[in-house]
Amino acid sequence: MTRVVQKKMEPVGIDASHEPLVIAGTSEGLWLFNSKQRVELEGHRITAIAPSPHGLWAVVNHNSVWQRSSDGNWQVVASDVKDLQLNCILPIDGKALVGTSNAHLLRVADKSIEAIDSFDLAEGRDEWYTPWGGPPAVRSIAMGYSEELYVNVHVGGIIRSNDQGQSWQPTIDLHLDVHQVQTAPNHPGLVLAATAQGLATSMDRGDSWSLDRFNLHATYSRAVAVCGEIVLMSTSVGPSGAKAALYRRSLNHPGTFQKCEQGLPKWFSDNINTGSLATSKDRAAFGTSDGQIFVSDDAGLRWEQIASGLAPIHCLSIA
Repeated sequence: MTRVVQKKMEPVGIDASHEPLVIAGTSEGLWLFNSKQRVELEGHRITAIAPSPHGLWAVVNHNSVWQRSSDGNWQVVASDVKDLQLNCILPIDGKALVGTSNAHLLRVADKSIEAIDSFDLAEGRDEWYTPWGGPPAVRSIAMGYSEELYVNVHVGGIIRSNDQGQSWQPTIDLHLDVHQVQTAPNHPGLVLAATAQGLATSMDRGDSWSLDRFNLHATYSRAVAVCGEIVLMSTSVGPSGAKAALYRRSLNHPGTFQKCEQGLPKWFSDNINTGSLATSKDRAAFGTSDGQIFVSDDAGLRWEQIASGLAPIHCLSIA
């Protein structure tokens, strides 16, 4: 049975800019939380979400892209993508980039979807792989301060475009096994990556990288986000997700990771996954595969549970 723990937040619309709204995509629909809670797209599997000035974007059932207007109406923007699974989405100027299985990149615009052929020609593509022998996939996408694009291939590192997708270059050692790439609007040049070997950081748009895993109980990391001047990252002992936790660290002080503990269980039994950790200013939130949602108003120092008993959470955002 779903149990929602109320938190005192004023009602806001999904397009409000002054008050946060926690949005969680689950196996059984999209949940929206403020002073009340409601579910939309009930019965659909929501695997990726991304708010934008043009409305909320969502990947639904792994095979279609939907968009929600500010008045709450949903429309299917693109569907029937044959032989590909849609994994992640990044809105850009009323359009969207979508990462897929088999390591492809698509552009969604004007209710159409087209392949970005230049991505298929990226240097090093022949070296991309998965540990179990299957095809690689695009797992996350981010945009930098100068509108450069970063695409995380699993396993293939982080591929960057400086010319709006016309050409692509590798940036990081692909064997670090990157699970999420992230940028920060107020930090030009900063790129972060959650990897199987800890946090990878670049201060020069991906030209060079440093690795930080000091004070972590384990190095396998699935999710990373920037919350003000704090970086938050999830870790566990491996792909199975055992002994999973969330850590916080000052952006400017490598080697100072501290485990997030106040208001959280000692350990989680599964990975806090890519796309399920989100931030907005000093607020942070994350969802779990067993249907819990936790929120922090002080950049991850203290946490409060606002929901439990939901269907498995695949993605989460703050609007």
